[in-house]
Amino acid sequence: MSHMNTIFQLDEETLAALHELTRALHDSQTALTDSAAKVECPQTARLFYELATRRAQLEHELRQYIQLNDENPPSSGTLMGEAQKLWMALRSSVSGGKLEFILADMERLEDYLVDEYKTLLPKTAGSPLSAVLHEQFVAVKQGRDQVREFRQQKLQ
Repeated sequence: MSHMNTIFQLDEETLAALHELTRALHDSQTALTDSAAKVECPQTARLFYELATRRAQLEHELRQYIQLNDENPPSSGTLMGEAQKLWMALRSSVSGGKLEFILADMERLEDYLVDEYKTLLPKTAGSPLSAVLHEQFVAVKQGRDQVREFRQQKLQ
């Protein structure tokens, strides 16, 4: 029972980490959805849409914990995500939307998300959400690995 009470009273550092991860997940979900709509390869589009759906689920889960602590979750992504979106649009127009470049950009964005979890997990160690964040981290790494493997298959 005391475990449940602490979920409603997260410390500031954990809440800050939740806000940051929510923004990063939003960036990932948006980029994956945008890229899925642009690629001509149905397999790639399907992979991106599946990952975008998973990212949206993870983001929703974190938003709920933020709301349980009487805070408003972020409504947008990060500045890094906006910069990445501009970079991807520019690179796509210059490369003619080549799949290899889109896959490389998505892998880079997923690497960023993995790094965000790696950075924030130690800060939330001992938090009641530590297990939740570790589960999400594993899911994010699996998604990044799927993009990497898919990119390597397409380059062969």
